[in-house]
Amino acid sequence: MHNFITFLIYSILLLGVMFIADVLYNRFKLSSEWSRKIAHVGSGIVALTYPVYIDNHFIVLALTLSFTLILYTSKKMGLFQSIFSVGRKSYGELFFVWSSWFLFWLYQYTGEVIYFYLPFSIVVFADTLAALIGKKFPMINYHIFGHKKSYGGSLAFFITSFALSYYLAGQYLNDDYLLWFSFLHAMITTIIEAVSSKGWDNFTIPLASVLLIYLI
Repeated sequence: MHNFITFLIYSILLLGVMFIADVLYNRFKLSSEWSRKIAHVGSGIVALTYPVYIDNHFIVLALTLSFTLILYTSKKMGLFQSIFSVGRKSYGELFFVWSSWFLFWLYQYTGEVIYFYLPFSIVVFADTLAALIGKKFPMINYHIFGHKKSYGGSLAFFITSFALSYYLAGQYLNDDYLLWFSFLHAMITTIIEAVSSKGWDNFTIPLASVLLIYLI
C-alpha cells in the first residue's frame, strides 16, 4: 500500500506539471519553447526527490512505463501541445523519463547517490539553460552534424555543468582532483550536448556523466 500511495502521489505531481505547462501555453500564450522547458524543469525537480522518498526502483520503473504510455498516447491524439509543438522531431521527453529510472536504478545498485544526482541535474538544469540562453544570447551560431547550436548556449551549458559538478562531487574528491574533475566533466558533457540532436542528449549526457564518475 505504501508503494502504491507513493506511485500515486508522484503520478499526480508529474501530471500536474504537464497540465500547468499546457495552461500556460494555451491560455497565456506562452511560447512552446518556454512551456516545454517549464515542463522539463518542473518534472525534473519532482524526479530529483526520488532518492528522498522512494526506496524501490520498481516504483520509478512503474512511473516511467506509465508516462511513456501517456506521452505516446498524448502525442498521437494531439494533446499537451505545450510539450509536443516544438516544430522539430524530438524523442527528448521519452529519453528524459527513461534516464530518470536508469540513473535511479544505478544509484540503488551502487549505493552512491551521485550517480543519480549529478547526471540528472545536468540534464534538468544545464540543458535547459543552454537552450534558453542560446536563443536569447546566441553570440555566434555554429552548425554541427546538420543542426544549429550557439556558443552562447554551449558556454551556459559548460558553466552550469561545471558548477553542478563542483558542488555535487565535493564530498567525494579533494580540492585538486575536484577542480579537474569538474572541468573535465563540464567539457565532455558540453561536447556531448553540442553533437546530440532530436532529444538524444537526454540519454547521451547522463551516459557520459556516469562513465566519467565511474572512471574518476
